[in-house]
Amino acid sequence: MLTEIQFLNPSINEEDCQAALRVMRSGWLVLQQETEKFETAFAKYLGAKHAVLTNSCTNSLHLSLMVAGISPEDEVITTPLSYVSSANPILHCGAKPVFVDVELETGLLDINQVESAITDRTKAIILVHLYGQMADMKSFQKLAAKHNLIIIEDAAHAIEAARDGIQPAALGFSACFSFHVAKNITAGTGGALAINDSTVAERAKILRRDGVKNIGDTRRMLALGNKYLATDFQAAMLRSQLERIDQMWQRRQELYNRYAQAFSELGIAFNQVAPNSRHAYHMIVVWVDPVRRDFIRKMLFAQGIQTSIHYEPIHLEPFYREKFGFQKGDFPVAERLGASTITLPLYPSLSNEQQDYVIRQLSQLIVLQERSRENVWVSSF
Repeated sequence: MLTEIQFLNPSINEEDCQAALRVMRSGWLVLQQETEKFETAFAKYLGAKHAVLTNSCTNSLHLSLMVAGISPEDEVITTPLSYVSSANPILHCGAKPVFVDVELETGLLDINQVESAITDRTKAIILVHLYGQMADMKSFQKLAAKHNLIIIEDAAHAIEAARDGIQPAALGFSACFSFHVAKNITAGTGGALAINDSTVAERAKILRRDGVKNIGDTRRMLALGNKYLATDFQAAMLRSQLERIDQMWQRRQELYNRYAQAFSELGIAFNQVAPNSRHAYHMIVVWVDPVRRDFIRKMLFAQGIQTSIHYEPIHLEPFYREKFGFQKGDFPVAERLGASTITLPLYPSLSNEQQDYVIRQLSQLIVLQERSRENVWVSSF
């Protein structure tokens, strides 16, 4: 057996550490030059006019909803197949999350089911660009314009992504990003939102600082905000990583393609790349028999391979069940994918030898045993 293969291994190098350390030694730790420099560089990378650094993608989503004017009694449509942070900010605004099922092939919100969920109270759609693949923004934008809705993009997985030549924030009201330890660039935690409206961006910057703005040599509270600030040493780490983000993306692409070739040959179902897409290759998941999913994960762990699950559906979380009365069967595709998912290691420092070991162990657990039972579930997913 090889040495333990971690599920996560952030691509932090000595330059990133030194960038953060220089800020720490300066004594100027919050809302200083590094924050501004990162916001400028990040906006440029995305092709957006403005970026606003925050302490999480969750709070970037909340800020987006706040500046969009989402209020109690409003409804916001989103996907049940994501982390709870995609839906929780809706509740923090006093609004109601309305879930719509997802596509079987990609796990992305199913546009063919969205229109029937729109009511007079619907004000927005939160799209989740899942696993590193963008939703079809052109089609969603047409639907949103038809019903006078805004689109907020949860692009936590999709910094490097594009679809039909469109990057996150190009068409939506805002796009929100995560710099959590699991993400493609990271400061341990953190987030940002990208916006093309200067007035909205300025308001978001005020609201992330308790609604306070410096006016002359005084501070004045202009609105009710929250403490959603990140630090300058986080900004420095992120800016350092941003300089090599495409290099890291290329390595993840290589690894994804090696997985994809092997899984295609073995008949293992995995998340596909849509046409005309630049995938961020943030994650690769395989979909296996849900009856055996947990057993397979345990056996992989016994062989030194760490895995995870992305995601079990939000609507089946105890809080959401109790508050809204959701039950199994409400969103069958999301539930099927959530019960079947195993997320595999995918990061630049993963070696080809380690990846081959993961593929070999997984294939033994899934394909050989499934075929021996004459079970075609995997190949017919």
